[in-house]
Amino acid sequence: MTDLDQVRLKLKRSQDHEFPLRMHYYGLDLTVNEGVLSPHEFTGWRWYTENFPPVGGKSILEIGCGFGLPGLYLAKLGAVSLVTCDINPKAVANTLENAVRNDIQNVEVIESDIFSNVPPDRKFDLIFWNCPSDFAPNDYQYRDDLEPGAIDPGYKLLRRFLSEGPELLRASGSILLGFPYGQRDDLLWEIIAANDLVCELFRSGTHSHSKINYRMFSIRRSS
Repeated sequence: MTDLDQVRLKLKRSQDHEFPLRMHYYGLDLTVNEGVLSPHEFTGWRWYTENFPPVGGKSILEIGCGFGLPGLYLAKLGAVSLVTCDINPKAVANTLENAVRNDIQNVEVIESDIFSNVPPDRKFDLIFWNCPSDFAPNDYQYRDDLEPGAIDPGYKLLRRFLSEGPELLRASGSILLGFPYGQRDDLLWEIIAANDLVCELFRSGTHSHSKINYRMFSIRRSS
């Protein structure tokens, strides 16, 4: 079984549940609906939620909202504002539902292919993406609406993110990129160099619910 076969099997398992799933984490009452990556199989949200830097007084843009974590927790924790988006309309609806259920009002949830629907005049202190880091050949064709949440053919999505993202940062802002060990670090460094960016490892570690070694990088313009 290839690495991509394993990813596709994991995606299939993520839908083998009775929906909606009910969850209570970080003081939030949450549901997870069908057609959204299940938090039982895709567990990175726990580690990134618990290892995020302080957000008090900051404006945040989150790419890939899924069912709503960590974004909604950050909005509740003290962020001035949160714009969170997803290319999957079911994820957008799911996050909006959870925002309403928890009376979180400093959040805007939009459908967007990375930055496609983010107003270009908006500027953020932090832009976060737990990116789909499983590599596929450049000509790989997605089989369903869930695969873009896990698979990035040729790292084209990552290239767009790191090329366009710095333009939406405030002067002192930074990109926070979730990129676990075991993926194509060589291509990540190539993309960073091509965009004249500075990248530092902000934090790394594992979570009791997963054997994955997660990493969060802080990325800024070199100037």
